[in-house]
Amino acid sequence: MKFKWNVMRSAATAALALAGFASCGGGTQVESFVPGRVVVFGDEASLINTDGTKYTVNGVVFDTATPPVGTITCTRNQVWVQQLAYFYGLAFPGRCPGTVANPNGEMRAAVGAKAADVSAQVDAFIATNSFNRTDLVTVMVGVNDIIDALNQPNPLAAVEQAGDLVGAQIVRITDRGAKVIVSTVPDVGLTPFAINRELTNPGSVALLTSLSTRFNTRLRLSLQNVRDGGRAVGLVLGDELVLSMTRLPANYGITNITQPACDVAAVLPNCSILAADLVTAAEATFASDWLWADANRMGANAQNRLGILAINRVRNNPF
Repeated sequence: MKFKWNVMRSAATAALALAGFASCGGGTQVESFVPGRVVVFGDEASLINTDGTKYTVNGVVFDTATPPVGTITCTRNQVWVQQLAYFYGLAFPGRCPGTVANPNGEMRAAVGAKAADVSAQVDAFIATNSFNRTDLVTVMVGVNDIIDALNQPNPLAAVEQAGDLVGAQIVRITDRGAKVIVSTVPDVGLTPFAINRELTNPGSVALLTSLSTRFNTRLRLSLQNVRDGGRAVGLVLGDELVLSMTRLPANYGITNITQPACDVAAVLPNCSILAADLVTAAEATFASDWLWADANRMGANAQNRLGILAINRVRNNPF
């Protein structure tokens, strides 16, 4: 196997060309918004653990031994909010601050979080903190609600309620003066989870796609209640990004869109680009060309591109 120092191929050109995101307010910035702090709410798609591990394929640095030995390093294969924070010279204390001298971020995302948990995350934050005009808040949640809805008596009603609840939290945050970047969630019907479930539960792919669409639609509709005509919110279309990566994988350097890159024994967040953690077919490229890390979580390639979209949304949204 040929080792690479930088696992991820540059995604900037393709992601910028995609431009698959939209501002709630429209227009462009007259004066650039520069955040003084990044506050993160959501599920594991945005989480950096205190040991630096993440719920994607973690990056590794190799030493000079023969053969080289790899050690997980948190500054590589960044999750989207990490990339966004680093771009503005910010980071999260105790959670892979990198070389940032004065990390000034708040990591409130949690593994397994659903819409109700994000409401609790915001409650807990407000109880001891206050938002201000230079805060950049990120919100991404919903995949766990969509999967959980399969066990509910009325799945469509469950995800619609979840989408409304997430939107209500964004309104709460913007009412307190902060700026928000919110991402829609990928179509869960495209995940390895859905594909495998279809084998024993026909119709699962179609149902999960429908649930994903309902959730994202209700979330977006609720953003109409954001103050100042929606100018305080920038919307990143994570669903359209993943759909485009699925339909045109070669444009993104993707070769596998249906299977998890991580071996079943390497349960996230303990999966890295080391050969022992990956399925055999993903080893040659360190899983950089696999869309999914596990059954329903994005790989490093998709996380990287989502981060680029978020950065460009902040730069162009009329905050």
